[in-house]
Amino acid sequence: MPSMLCCSPVPVPSPAIGGVGLVTTPPPAPPLSLRRKVHVQDHDLILPAVAVMAVNNPACDAGEVMIEEAMPVTSAAAPTKKKKNAARWRPPRLIVPVVCDAGEEAMAVAAMAEKGKEEEVVEVEGEGFWLASRRGMRHAMEDGYGVITHKIDGHSKMSFYGVYDGHGGRAAVDFVADRLGSNVVAAAEKAKRSSSEEASPSSSSSPAAATADHVVDAIRAAYLATDSEFLSKGARGGACAATALVMDGDLYVANVGDCRAVLSRHGAATAVTSDHTPARDDERSRIHTSGGYVSCGSNGVWRVQDSLAVTRAFGDGGLKRWVVAEPEVTTTRLAGAGEFLVLASDGLWNKVSNQEAVDAVAAAAAGGEHSVEPCRRLVEMARRRGSRDDVTVMVVDLRRFLTC
Repeated sequence: MPSMLCCSPVPVPSPAIGGVGLVTTPPPAPPLSLRRKVHVQDHDLILPAVAVMAVNNPACDAGEVMIEEAMPVTSAAAPTKKKKNAARWRPPRLIVPVVCDAGEEAMAVAAMAEKGKEEEVVEVEGEGFWLASRRGMRHAMEDGYGVITHKIDGHSKMSFYGVYDGHGGRAAVDFVADRLGSNVVAAAEKAKRSSSEEASPSSSSSPAAATADHVVDAIRAAYLATDSEFLSKGARGGACAATALVMDGDLYVANVGDCRAVLSRHGAATAVTSDHTPARDDERSRIHTSGGYVSCGSNGVWRVQDSLAVTRAFGDGGLKRWVVAEPEVTTTRLAGAGEFLVLASDGLWNKVSNQEAVDAVAAAAAGGEHSVEPCRRLVEMARRRGSRDDVTVMVVDLRRFLTC
């Protein structure tokens, strides 16, 4: 059963008093090992305080979700004068897990309403991962993230990490942040069981290799299933993703679109994903074979059907004949994987090179700094270089899995 799950295009708040309201987690649930900071540069803003209530004694199997609506509490903040013509941004519901001593998982829902025009920075410190995210110049934040950790005897035996980048609205990134991680974990666990049952002493391939192949197929199937679920709702928009699954000493990295994953091996950056854009010869060929076309605008950006700048994504129903959600998946043994993995949206990679990202994290680690600070520095680096997009950076410490 997952012991920690956080998925949201907006931050997961820790159970503490913050500058924007009060979020409380009643006993007996222990606090999450996450820290959230929100920096609001426009002070003409009121956020209602919200109390997150745990579901009592949830009786559900792994993967089921028990949800109880958040209960608002009275805010003591005095009303302030509203700005004229201020843009209104209302984030989607925020899913906050509460894990009790018995290992049962309860899901609570908190609603946060924001008024006025603000610029927000989100920082999360988790168990073995760190994240920083900053809203760009757009009306609404369209990046998201997800983390699921399974533990046995206090050790992480399976973990999932994902960074998502939506387009055409928030519907797709909300859905992917909520569903993809659980779909991948469930499919991987099923594939592992099936591989063990099918293992034969006379097989020419090793059991470990056979299991890895099954898991790769399962991840692909989980991506496609998540896409089908979203499309069945008739919602608009789409989302790119870069995800990592750590399981049985292997690192499985998958992606669709231009979110990217970069490994640090002895300080050298190695991209373990390849961006899915029309600039790739193989992607252009695939689209042409399917009866579509790509074009390059005066700004040098290639687009599918004169519309989308990525060739693979969740959603985008009107372009689904060409813009598919089948991921490319790579497998790496953790023993040789490297020190850490950087997952980020294209808001970072359009302005910061792979090596620069690795150098920023490695420099912090060399100074004994294991915190969200390098993620923050990378977000700020992209902004200083002119990024107007949402920027989300997650760093995963891979060395901790070698001691599990």
